[in-house]
Amino acid sequence: MKTFLSAPHRVGFFCGTLLLIASLTWWASEMLLRAGGSTIPSSIAPMFLHGYLMLYGFFPLFMLGFIYTAGPKWLGVASPAAKLYAPVFITYATGSALLIGALFWQPLLRIAITLHWVSWGAACLVWLNRILASKATDRGHAIRIALAFTMGWLGQAMALYWAIFDVTAGWLDMLEIGLWGFLLPVYLTVSHRMLPFFSANVIPNYSAWRPLWLLNAMIALSWGHGALKLAHFSSLPVDAVFTGLLFYTSYRWRLFASLQNRLLAMLHLAFAWAAIAMLLYTAQGAAMLAGSVILGFAPIHAIGIGFFGTMLLGFATRVSLGHAGLPLILSNLTWMLYCLLHGVAITRIFAEVLPWQNALLCAAALGALLAFLLWGSRFMPVYLKPRADGKPG
Repeated sequence: MKTFLSAPHRVGFFCGTLLLIASLTWWASEMLLRAGGSTIPSSIAPMFLHGYLMLYGFFPLFMLGFIYTAGPKWLGVASPAAKLYAPVFITYATGSALLIGALFWQPLLRIAITLHWVSWGAACLVWLNRILASKATDRGHAIRIALAFTMGWLGQAMALYWAIFDVTAGWLDMLEIGLWGFLLPVYLTVSHRMLPFFSANVIPNYSAWRPLWLLNAMIALSWGHGALKLAHFSSLPVDAVFTGLLFYTSYRWRLFASLQNRLLAMLHLAFAWAAIAMLLYTAQGAAMLAGSVILGFAPIHAIGIGFFGTMLLGFATRVSLGHAGLPLILSNLTWMLYCLLHGVAITRIFAEVLPWQNALLCAAALGALLAFLLWGSRFMPVYLKPRADGKPG
């Protein structure tokens, strides 16, 4: 237990991986049963629970594990004490576990989301305390992450409104706020800080390009998309600009040069999905103005599996190796699992436009489960062992 609590990423990544595998196991089982004309008996519409789980079930645990470990180094302060972060992780993870139990007893849904809302509020305060304790001149990334965390807390409030009063509008608002106000801004902020930094250590003659206006623009466009959706307006103009900016950013960050190092390529290839996802949103928006819907749920899965999923695996792999004192060398198995996850994203997109939808949905669900199950079997034991180099943390 002392080793487990010696660094925040150990607790966050372990709990997050466990809950990610549990969530994917349930969803893969649901997809297989649906393909056979059946379903898992549930007190909650599976789509609603799936949507909430994929946004709030496990991603926040990985985020906290990373930001409580790496963020204090940005700020020049100590990491939060275990007595502060451990209760946050445990309470939040308990809420996620109860969500799956809510399939069979609906009152657990309200208890679970309440636990999320309360513990996430505490998580925000812990992070805000680290920012206020810092004397660093550059606290911009930390502050923007705090703002996004606050948006996540508001999204959970809307989810609680949905759970208590059974108001579908609350779930829809939770989806927009959670995706565009919370998850995407956090991912973009961390990418803006870390991708050029990692690239400069690997790519020869690399000039780190991360102007502050770029980060502000990406966050503003993400929030702008969400605000337009909440107001029931077309987000097409915002999406078109966002698409161009993200493609240009991948170019300036030298995506193709990163391919010489697989551990770095994992991050750049994952980031490229953000531009692809916004391109799909742009195409969808143009089609809707023309009176048709051609892509269904393809755009949201491009960003959810393509960007969030592959970046999660890439970042968690790098952090897990580095903070375990292990060589920053990517194994062939981990690379194969990472490539499999890209295949899962592509398969899920094609499921919206090809006639073999049931087969493709099952393949995507099983592929995602396999990727994270095998990844978890490799890295979860790492979080329970002391660092290989004997250093603390």
